Amino acid sequence: MAINLEDIDWTERVIRIHGKGDRTREMFFSRRVSRYLDDYLKRRGEPTTGPPFITTRKARSPRRADLTADGHARLSYRQADTLWKKYTPGWDLHQLRHTAISARAAQGYTEVELKRFRGHQSLRSLEVYIAYNREAAKRKARAWERRDSTGL
Repeated sequence: MAINLEDIDWTERVIRIHGKGDRTREMFFSRRVSRYLDDYLKRRGEPTTGPPFITTRKARSPRRADLTADGHARLSYRQADTLWKKYTPGWDLHQLRHTAISARAAQGYTEVELKRFRGHQSLRSLEVYIAYNREAAKRKARAWERRDSTGL
């Protein structure tokens, strides 16, 4: 939730995410996500700076960097999780993150790509997400089989 509108490159459809230890990584997003963000920001009056996701109530005493020009505060992870649970009962944001990386692992992303996607420094920290995936293994085996049948 710590991104700002200034971190979004709309042309390249990429968000610069500032992680732990001042590490920055890029997260690419689809045209569909771009449309959703654009629609959301239009409803907010098309702001160009500050936090994209805000609370609808005035902030108590947040850091200046977490305020919008009209005095609303950046949406916290806890607030986002509460909203997520309200509209998707039985799920939390951590499960969403886990699902996103597990789905990419099943689609054949390499460990290095998954590490970059999640912002992990260690490949070992990905082990919980890269549990054996039967369907991904089957697709890879069939792809090798097709290559072998071409005369290699």
